[in-house]
Amino acid sequence: MKTFKILILLFFLSTIFSFAQNIKGVVLDENTNKSLIGVHVYLLKNKNKGVVTNDKGAFKLKIKSKISNNDTIVFSHIGFVSKKIPLSDMKDINNIISLSLDVQYLEKVSVISNKKLKPKIHFNKLSSLKGGLYSFGSLIKNNRIYVIGGDQSDDTDEYKKALSISMDKYIEPTINEYLSEVRNIFSWQHFKGSLQVYDIMSNTWETSSLKFRKRAYNNMHFFNDKIYVFGGKRLSKNRAFEYLDEKIEVFDLTSNSILIDDVNPHQAINFASFLKEDNLIVLGGSTKLKKNGIKEYSNKVHLYNLKSGNWFELADMPTPKETKGIFVNDKIYLIGGFNKKPLDEIESYNLETGKWKKEGQLFHGVERPALAYNDNIIYIFESGSILTYDINTKELNEYFIGLYLKSSELFYANNTLYLLGGYKEDEFSKIPSPDLFSIDLDEFNKTRINNSRKFYPLSQ
Repeated sequence: MKTFKILILLFFLSTIFSFAQNIKGVVLDENTNKSLIGVHVYLLKNKNKGVVTNDKGAFKLKIKSKISNNDTIVFSHIGFVSKKIPLSDMKDINNIISLSLDVQYLEKVSVISNKKLKPKIHFNKLSSLKGGLYSFGSLIKNNRIYVIGGDQSDDTDEYKKALSISMDKYIEPTINEYLSEVRNIFSWQHFKGSLQVYDIMSNTWETSSLKFRKRAYNNMHFFNDKIYVFGGKRLSKNRAFEYLDEKIEVFDLTSNSILIDDVNPHQAINFASFLKEDNLIVLGGSTKLKKNGIKEYSNKVHLYNLKSGNWFELADMPTPKETKGIFVNDKIYLIGGFNKKPLDEIESYNLETGKWKKEGQLFHGVERPALAYNDNIIYIFESGSILTYDINTKELNEYFIGLYLKSSELFYANNTLYLLGGYKEDEFSKIPSPDLFSIDLDEFNKTRINNSRKFYPLSQ
């Protein structure tokens, strides 16, 4: 019993230490004293682990690695002079940082009509799902959005949350008080196994009576009045284990029935897939999560001929990773992704030439962005930021939007973008969102561009 108490105490103290690695603050415009949205905040020694300030100018930088008072935090924003502040000085300024305008930058930029532009993209809330959902399979066809599977889990770090509650509740919390708070916090896992359909014209949802496999992190495609659902993972009956889902479900819309295909050589989660004529191209993803928390990533590319039912293995990707993309004019565009960290690269694969190409670099890494395409523009959304990438001019623009969601899905129809689901993230939890939003494409002409760059040919 004494050993158990000592272990709990050691865990308690180590949790306090990790909890202390969160650095919070607010960034203001030095001239107006107003909050600055979209300031990039990161440790000088690790730029890839940064965060962006929200619509109140606030940031919370989570640091898992060891830090010292000699470490430096960098604050950067287009149009402003970047500032480097040692950690030891943060308390002296009450964690309030002011950035001054970059006069040299302003002299180079035309500000005509800029005052008339809005700071953020406007959106409208539509009819919601019955429950929050993220990492689901989806597609849009004939003004209807089809959703199958998805993660509904309430993923909460009960130990960290209990620590925060007990430290707020008690002056000097005891082990028993801490454990009591732990017991009051619940976290559960659940994957969805149903088909939900949204009708754009009537703004209504309906749920099919058919039962699909309970899976999440899957993809789906439409071909010949059938929907192919594949990939992702499922939970064991006691929800203690996760398994890659090896089955392909073929939903026939005409007969309203489901057929099962037992062969899928590309078993993974968070992979990319594209439909070219009667061929399904599947690539990347992660295939295993080790006990130490490290993922194994795939660089495999497979082609599935939907008419013959045959699978073929193609040449490997240059880099194994979780990824997501858009297929346009015989070219695959992969946007961001994840391999030990969120990736900030746009790369393309030309199916005719078989060549991979680095298109350019995003303003920051995106792990699982929501993507849509229309009229030469790829739309990229993740957590408060929506980007447009013109595949012809190679111009990348970033706009702010007051939606802080991850692992959502984006669809295009009738000059409108539709953003569905995802999760909201706080210090302790992932909270699934049931919400559906619409964004009129005209909003991009009425909103100020926060960041912009043009890609030029890169050395391969």
